[in-house]
Amino acid sequence: MNDDAKMREHLSALADGELQGPEFAQALAYAATDEGESTWRLYHLIGDTLRSTEVAQVGNPALLGRLRAQLALEPRHDGLAPPQ
Repeated sequence: MNDDAKMREHLSALADGELQGPEFAQALAYAATDEGESTWRLYHLIGDTLRSTEVAQVGNPALLGRLRAQLALEPRHDGLAPPQ
């Protein structure tokens, strides 16, 4: 894992309240950078969307249907068979 990916992982753990020790300090230092701040905001937007029915409302049901159909065609990477 490269340093940027490691810092994003630490920042995600920080946002989830799961970070302590030296990694905590590293994540805070990364969050103070432009890239870190952008990533921090993105993680919180994702979290807000997952927790909020108002934010997560579908604006275009047809688009969502096409997206679901396309995703169903993608190969699975978890070793499980696609739903029938």
